[in-house]
Amino acid sequence: MVLPPARDASDDVLRALDPELTGSALLPFAVHRDARVRAAVAARTDCPAGALISLGHDHDTTVLEALVRNVRTPSSVVRALADHRNQQISDLAVQRLRNAYR
Repeated sequence: MVLPPARDASDDVLRALDPELTGSALLPFAVHRDARVRAAVAARTDCPAGALISLGHDHDTTVLEALVRNVRTPSSVVRALADHRNQQISDLAVQRLRNAYR
């Protein structure tokens, strides 16, 4: 039995960034095992709100940074990340909250 070649995570990153992939089609990529793929989804401004909220619980800092930088991330997620144990994530979230009220 010949198995199909394993897909490389970089292929999945490219698929997650594909502008033709929208809405619920992004959801499998939001729970991908590779953090680079999840970060690509978290950075998309057309990412479904539910996925952005779910990604707010991710443990990878790359994913969380992408979330904080995404203008569509709900403020409740950014506020929660302002209390994150990782100082870099916390600082980014606090700065985003400060900039939102200028």
